[in-house]
Amino acid sequence: DLQFVLLTGVTKFSQVSVFSGFNQPADISMDIRYEALCGITQEELEHYFAGPISDMADREGISKQEMTGLLKRQYDGYHFSEKMTDVYNPFSLLNAFASGSIRDYWFRSGTPSYLIRLLTHTNENLDELTGKYYDPQEFIDYKANVEKPLPMIYQSGYLTIKDYDRDFGTFLLDFPNNEVKKGFVALIASDYLKPRQEMGSWVRNVVLSLRRGELEKLNKLFTSFLADIPYTMRRKQDERERERYFHYTFYLIFRLVSVYTVYTEKEQSEGRVDCIVETPDYVYIFEFKLDGTAEEALQQIEEKGYARPYASDRRPIYKIGASFSSQTGTIDDWKVQG
Repeated sequence: DLQFVLLTGVTKFSQVSVFSGFNQPADISMDIRYEALCGITQEELEHYFAGPISDMADREGISKQEMTGLLKRQYDGYHFSEKMTDVYNPFSLLNAFASGSIRDYWFRSGTPSYLIRLLTHTNENLDELTGKYYDPQEFIDYKANVEKPLPMIYQSGYLTIKDYDRDFGTFLLDFPNNEVKKGFVALIASDYLKPRQEMGSWVRNVVLSLRRGELEKLNKLFTSFLADIPYTMRRKQDERERERYFHYTFYLIFRLVSVYTVYTEKEQSEGRVDCIVETPDYVYIFEFKLDGTAEEALQQIEEKGYARPYASDRRPIYKIGASFSSQTGTIDDWKVQG
């Protein structure tokens, strides 16, 4: 006689008909009362782990507040109801305290190869899934006979709730934190682009160039990386598919380098800018054209006023126009305005 049973896992078995008549359990996966049941909240972190946080801060030579911020960006960000209570990944957090170092613990515990195959099979791009509002039935209910990547990606923890729209009852889905975003995007980019050069060192060089304002070096890094992608990966006969490949390529690239604040396809009053990167010392506004000219890209930045929100910003602002050739598969025109 079972008095209390708690089932945890990735999918909702009651909806998959794994067991006959197995519909009695109450689904609490989106229940406000239990939203922090399987994680660590901000209040719990600061109350129970004040000692380990201080130890890590002393080891790194930073303040306790700065260390708390690093932990939050790396391991926090999960939400499991419209109440939006922040929940940390307990596996990563406890491993960080045990080793005294911030690393990608959870992502290294398994490779989501099935999810990558599912995205490829369904011809879904990550940029078309993230940063959008969904009805809960679209990502909560998993049906074994319907091959849709979104429910599996959400239930596996690679996407989480980031906002709730009460008027429509819909949820915004995106990456929970830096650990998941960096690892998942790097895997997808490697599988999708299949570059010949090692991506880790390339990303570090791009980040250093952005940090130092080295725009000529940045141009060379982008050009060489894109040229290194096999022709078979970018060969698209249909014009719409060429456009889709072009946008997805740059989405993945800028997600990879988003150690800084990065906005892709950011909506403004006059239009949607391709990408804005903010570092502590610089602001970069990118506009890319497929089979166009860098001059056309710069002109769009000016006409649409993409730099206007940064008019009072103390940091130097660089406007970068670049043209991507569908024939060569790389950048063939690059212009900068300071």
